[in-house]
Amino acid sequence: MKRSHNRSLFSWYRLFSVLWLLVIAMQWIDYTEPLWFDETTALVTVTLLSVAAIELLPLKATWRWIIKAIVVMAGWRIVLIAYDVYLPSGRLVPDQLYGMAQQFTPYIWFSLAAWVFFELALELLNGKKRILLFLAGDLIAFAILDSFTSYYLWQNVAWTVFAGLGWLASLHFRSFQLKYPHGWNRLRHQPLRIAANIVAIFACVLLIGVSMPSVSPVLTDPYTAWKNRGGPGGNAAATPVSSTDSGSVTIIAPQEVISGYSRDDKELGGGFEFSYGPVMTVDTSVRSYWRGETRRNYTGKGWMDLSEEGRDFNRIQGVSTGELPGEEIPPKVEIMQVEQTITMQNEEIYPVLFGGYTMGTVELLDEEEQQTGGTMMWAPKEAELHWEMNHQALTRSSQPIGRLYPKKYKVVANIPVIPLEELREASFETLYPADKENAYLQIPSGFPDRVRELALQVTAEGTTPYRKMELLQDYLRQNYEYTNQPDLSLKKSEDFVDSFLFEIKQGYCDYYSTAMVMMARSLGIPARWVKGYSPGTQPNPEYMQRFPETGMDYRVNNADAHSWTELYFGDYGWVPFEATPGFSAPVLYKQDGSVMTLADSSDLDGASRDNGKGMLESMSPETIRNLIIICIAVILLWAVYQLRSVLYFAFFRLRLGRPLTLGEKAVLQTQHLIRRLRRRGFNRSGDETLRESVDRWKEKQPELAATLDTLLSEFERASYSPESFSPQQWRIVREQSRKLMRMTRKRKKRDRYAVMR
Repeated sequence: MKRSHNRSLFSWYRLFSVLWLLVIAMQWIDYTEPLWFDETTALVTVTLLSVAAIELLPLKATWRWIIKAIVVMAGWRIVLIAYDVYLPSGRLVPDQLYGMAQQFTPYIWFSLAAWVFFELALELLNGKKRILLFLAGDLIAFAILDSFTSYYLWQNVAWTVFAGLGWLASLHFRSFQLKYPHGWNRLRHQPLRIAANIVAIFACVLLIGVSMPSVSPVLTDPYTAWKNRGGPGGNAAATPVSSTDSGSVTIIAPQEVISGYSRDDKELGGGFEFSYGPVMTVDTSVRSYWRGETRRNYTGKGWMDLSEEGRDFNRIQGVSTGELPGEEIPPKVEIMQVEQTITMQNEEIYPVLFGGYTMGTVELLDEEEQQTGGTMMWAPKEAELHWEMNHQALTRSSQPIGRLYPKKYKVVANIPVIPLEELREASFETLYPADKENAYLQIPSGFPDRVRELALQVTAEGTTPYRKMELLQDYLRQNYEYTNQPDLSLKKSEDFVDSFLFEIKQGYCDYYSTAMVMMARSLGIPARWVKGYSPGTQPNPEYMQRFPETGMDYRVNNADAHSWTELYFGDYGWVPFEATPGFSAPVLYKQDGSVMTLADSSDLDGASRDNGKGMLESMSPETIRNLIIICIAVILLWAVYQLRSVLYFAFFRLRLGRPLTLGEKAVLQTQHLIRRLRRRGFNRSGDETLRESVDRWKEKQPELAATLDTLLSEFERASYSPESFSPQQWRIVREQSRKLMRMTRKRKKRDRYAVMR
């Protein structure tokens, strides 16, 4: 008997221990998947799943180890053959075993290490303190990797916490079973009640989580403090620019490259350090990328200069414009006009005026100081608003040179609202019926074929141009490491995109955006490279409460300098895409007749890197609303179930118009009990008194006699006795009612089991 009890104890707790440990292990496999070969990931996964499954078999330890070895070896063989690492030939023994042994390296070591860690964890994590230490180590490791690498590990942390709580709960129930065996036996007979309470608790926690507003941290986290150790005092813009390195970095002094808006993109690459000098604030109702310039001609090393590409400029006189002349609005999108007021925060002179997407109108708001400083030049095809310095005014002016660049201006941006689902289904023939935008299909001679082949391979499953670009965007985001200091010692190819994709495999926004432009062009989809700034940051709610006069303007600094991709989709126009990990282009799309934000930038470029959006923040409003409704429904159902007796008596109180006496409650409780017993086979004919029915039930079920007699006695006393019904007697009625329901429930289960046998 004792052996049977221990085996039962072993099986259920061991099952849950293996399950929770497997969930935690899978989070590490998810993290390492982009770092390993596909076959390595498959081998480790198969090994852990096989070991976990065999661990649950009710066998002696020796037999389990033998079966594990056989199954794991068979799994390795199947995976290696499936991935064409090993091709079997000859006899199984010894030829194929010898051949597999030669091909196992280096894959076998990852699998064996995972197996060893799994077995050690199962054996050593046998107490609450050890489990808590193990979970703390996992969570600290994930937190460090999430902060100091390009990987976004919020979901891994969430699953680890979930598995850890489940493991601790299982351990708690195991301890309860060992310490209170009789209480455990009673607990086992009420699984639905336990499950209902657990579901209700989860629903409450989830409802609170969904309902909580997003709150920015009051204290600076260690990662941000470390990255900001130079402080905002390192203002790059205060130093004259000598030359530039990439679309998002500016060289301030020899050998010192820091982030900022560049002037020259002829040779991309290299690394940079972050600068937090302020650039501008933007007062707007819609989050956007602050667009500067575009480039269309790729040279193999970078992008051709503006003077070589050429622009068809429209010169703008005065300090404000009517509608800026430009190409026709794409016929299959709606336009949302958004006002944006830009206030520059430094003395730098930029070649362009910034704005969110295509500008409709522009107005300089510091007219007296700016009217002689320069001229606005509009390039409609590229949607660029250039600023040309007035050299005569420059030589005459006694003001600081930066005052000749507009300090404050207002832009009305034409932001397209894209019918996303419709665009996803549009075919090549629908989008590109004629040779339009061929200038944005330029590819230099000698462009590496393996870049084209990779683009074809990555997008093979996409059935339309937009779906292909979604696959390409996801591939670049998931398979390359973000860093501001890429390892250039790995570079061998002369082509910038080729070296990034196949050699360096790490970089920052210029690497990702340029690669996506050229891979899209290799597939026949017009694309252009865009540089400017990511949205920046807004003050957190706590800061706003203390200093409301600061406003909710977006604050943009040099570390927010950024580059991204725009792709042309025929009648849907140019659509921004974001291949850089940690960024999401703020595109607007139309869904169910309403305008919604597809994705907001999370500003992870460089030191502006946050931890990204959580799972709840990434949900659509409809999903969150449905989730809230489900949680509320679960909580209400649980509350009704728990308070069913109270609600039952409240109904009769409303009917009578007065509070019920204890005797009336006892009568109603007994009548309700009789109706419930009827569903369990205790029938009562219409001409029987309650005493006659009870006598008949006792003959069939003698073990219920004492409980039935007690209830009958209290019912008759409450119904016919002139004496008042005491609280103690009412307590007896409730206790005996619950006892009778438990006893009849056990009887019903026994009867059902007997029928099945």
